[in-house]
Amino acid sequence: MRAAGLDEMLPRVAEIVADVRARGDEGLLDWTEELDGERPVLRVPPEELAAARLEDDVRASVRALADAVAAFSEAQRPVDTSVEAVPGVVSERRWRPLSSVGIYVPGGRAAYPSSLVMTAVPARAAGVERIAVVTPRPAEATLAVARELGIDEVYAVGGAQAIAALAYGTETIAPVDKIVGPGNRWVTAAKLLVSSAVAIDLPAGPSEVIVIADASADPAQCAADLLAQAEHGPDSEALLLALDDGLAEAVAAFVADADNVKIERVASLDEALARSDDYAPEHLELWLDDSEAFAARVRNAGTVFVRTSAVVGDYAAGATHVLPTGGLAKGAGGLGLESFLKPIQFVRADSLERAREIALPLARIEGLPRHAAALEPR
Repeated sequence: MRAAGLDEMLPRVAEIVADVRARGDEGLLDWTEELDGERPVLRVPPEELAAARLEDDVRASVRALADAVAAFSEAQRPVDTSVEAVPGVVSERRWRPLSSVGIYVPGGRAAYPSSLVMTAVPARAAGVERIAVVTPRPAEATLAVARELGIDEVYAVGGAQAIAALAYGTETIAPVDKIVGPGNRWVTAAKLLVSSAVAIDLPAGPSEVIVIADASADPAQCAADLLAQAEHGPDSEALLLALDDGLAEAVAAFVADADNVKIERVASLDEALARSDDYAPEHLELWLDDSEAFAARVRNAGTVFVRTSAVVGDYAAGATHVLPTGGLAKGAGGLGLESFLKPIQFVRADSLERAREIALPLARIEGLPRHAAALEPR
């Protein structure tokens, strides 16, 4: 995470996580009361889920987004492989769905039912049997979307305490095999702390966008896209790398009141690329005369938007909006179908003749004679 004070938060978050792990529901409720000012019923009752409503146009949008995410997810399905890499020995790699997943859906400043779609739909497509959702002060829209997606396990808690509950379990919440979904600094820090006990997707932090634009770009569009990602909160970062003075000045006028929107003048496309790849943004928008050629050179980004707004990715493209932040796009990608699958290897040996020729010298130089002995003829 960038400029988010994560290191400073870790001791406090560690205290919360350890307490929930030790005291279960009581710890979970005590921290929720202290931090959120309420002591909720943990599991959202079935009747509350059933009563949640969406306006007709919103329901249609949710279904369309779910269909788009499902279509894109299915296209990502990895294939099982089987190779006789050594004569007589066959190695296989088969993909299996996770048994259970916990999904964090942010609440508080705003409701994010679209994040539930982005996480639950690929989980369902992968074949995950149990999906548990945690969300603070559940918005009616989030509950209605959960019902639309066939999810009935929803808990009215958030923050680091909810992550701890998913990781270690409480009397009410059974532990899960993996935790996914975006969240604030508390959630991100908690995910990192529990990652030795449970798999996590990635520690996605505050939203980020870099817009690279030249004189061909519409200043109003660039400004709108910068402000859209900055809207997520004061920790979000929005940066314009402008290749034209007139564009930079025009955008600056549009975003003058936004403290978390910055503008930098760059001298060339090469400079813009180097700056962007070093930053490795969550969202990268290209508004260039030849955006396609530039896009082919990008190495580090969560999603690259080629002459279109990142908001298309937020709500309509089917590509995930759960993306790496804080520079993690240098080594990780966004959530996908494979995030809810795991590969298992299988090895079969009809003959060990060649395997022995390879293994025995290696066992000898590593000082492991019993490894060698295990492959001796019987």
